[in-house]
Amino acid sequence: MVIDKFQGQVPIGKRLAWSGLPTSSFYYQTSSGSPGRKPSETTLKTNGTKVDNCLVVDEIKLILGVEFLCYGYVPVTDELFDRGYLINHKKVYRIMRENHLLCGKVIATHTGKRQFIRFRKINAQYPMQHMCMDIKYIYIKGERKFTYLLSLIDIYSRKIMGYVLKPSIKQHDVIWLLSGVIGTDQTTSITIRNDNGSQFIAKSVRKYLEEIKVNQEFSHIATPEDNSYIEAFHSILERELTSRYEFDSTFHAEMKIAQYMFTYNNIRKHGSIGLKTPHQAWNEYFSSPPTDSHRTAPEPVDLSRLADSKNKNSIPKSAMHFNLEKSIGSAIFGYLLASESIRNFISKNLST
Repeated sequence: MVIDKFQGQVPIGKRLAWSGLPTSSFYYQTSSGSPGRKPSETTLKTNGTKVDNCLVVDEIKLILGVEFLCYGYVPVTDELFDRGYLINHKKVYRIMRENHLLCGKVIATHTGKRQFIRFRKINAQYPMQHMCMDIKYIYIKGERKFTYLLSLIDIYSRKIMGYVLKPSIKQHDVIWLLSGVIGTDQTTSITIRNDNGSQFIAKSVRKYLEEIKVNQEFSHIATPEDNSYIEAFHSILERELTSRYEFDSTFHAEMKIAQYMFTYNNIRKHGSIGLKTPHQAWNEYFSSPPTDSHRTAPEPVDLSRLADSKNKNSIPKSAMHFNLEKSIGSAIFGYLLASESIRNFISKNLST
């Protein structure tokens, strides 16, 4: 290069002219960090003093620490002004972004790796050994909006153990449903299958299940057939209820869904369990002797997961009951009570 070849012999100005390289390009030096002026590290208060930005961060955390407040950077800016800080919304946004305080930007949803399912088919040996849950949209025509139905199904009996119907389903709703069915004490040999919704991968949900020793497995991404049992129930619900009714209000939907859930569990016969109702399949298991044929473990090739092959024919009856003896095996919620006519129908048929 001309500039280096004549170094020490010809002035740099002439060498740059010969090479056609602009002076600004020759003397340019790259620098680390963001371009432009460095942001200030202090913030002015209304009393004329300056405080370090770390104190502003602590003040923002106090604001966001108030229960039920989920502020973005604009309300936080206004709150800081009320507390004596002279700071604009752009600086508040930068500070909150750097400290992961922006609303909805950084939320701890899970810890560790997820355990994805290994086998789609589940061969449940007893009630509450395997359960599946998922969320379905329910359209409320009278209010022109959707509400959400979270359902939990037992694979052995196909019984709907409980459900939640709300305008939105949050992680605490999942915990509330599961605690109503399983409880809060440690259990054994229970597996919950779900998809990868934010409600199911939430840190609080996974921590709750881990504390009570419940296995949680996730369907593969964009693979609803992995969670086919609860998907099949929602398909039945769509065909027999939501496609046949136009709900005038959320209350109307709650009433009809409660009646349908009662009918599904107690009246409707299910082909996959030998044309029995889920209620019959559930009761027959606990009323049958331990030597019944349906309690015999299948060959390993039919099992729902490889780990079960190590424990075949070794499940004691005491392990079957979990929390069922504490009367929380089936979640009983106020909105699950069906109409008097349906209950009378069941009573009449059980007595005959």
